[in-house]
Amino acid sequence: MAHPPLDGEGWKKIIDKCVQDGIAEVLFTGGEALLRKDLFEIVSYARKVLPKARLTLFTNGSRLTETMMRWFKRRKIFLAVSLQGLVTYAEMTGTRRKPNGILRRIARAAELKWPMIVSVGATRINRHEIADVYAAAVLSGASQVQIGPMMASGRGKKHLDIMLSRREWEKVKSEIRALPDTGVSVQFVDEFICRCRSQPARLLKRWANDERHLCSAGKSFGVVGPNGRYRICLHAVSKN
Repeated sequence: MAHPPLDGEGWKKIIDKCVQDGIAEVLFTGGEALLRKDLFEIVSYARKVLPKARLTLFTNGSRLTETMMRWFKRRKIFLAVSLQGLVTYAEMTGTRRKPNGILRRIARAAELKWPMIVSVGATRINRHEIADVYAAAVLSGASQVQIGPMMASGRGKKHLDIMLSRREWEKVKSEIRALPDTGVSVQFVDEFICRCRSQPARLLKRWANDERHLCSAGKSFGVVGPNGRYRICLHAVSKN
């Protein structure tokens, strides 16, 4: 039976442990982190006890307001938002929303001179417009764009049919690299192909690659879930 989600005091204890262990970087994510009513209290506490750490909030952006952006900027909390498509945005997110609101928030962050990273997940649904999504993020003012294939974890385990093949993913990367240099860095997140994780045989075969390498999951970074339990990686694939 899973433990219930941690309350604010529980998260402060986790943050205190980060202080003890000399953690230099903390990413607050979810689910959707902005749904927590005590998020700002928790983040403020983290900034107080980790004054020199790099703190970042990852959000889908739907609840992010200018007031919030200004609050995060004053406390030097970096922001990252997801942009999962343009024409395919509603299908990718399972909502009726359009990407316009996210693009406006990215643009406003740039006007406020506070960097905003944009994260894009690539699947067979939005694969045909990934280059356009990247371009839209850059033109809106993203400070960096991170693009990665859908992970075979969480909801992804139920939708393996839309997961890109190795060839498809490499083609996506080639298309992005072929675009004119914008001065905005792009990172390709090939996380789940390294050998340090337990993965179904069908995925290892599908992603056969002699260049797989050990990642630093569980060594230089780890994840604390909503119930306070530690695991080595957010995208680790369970054996079940």
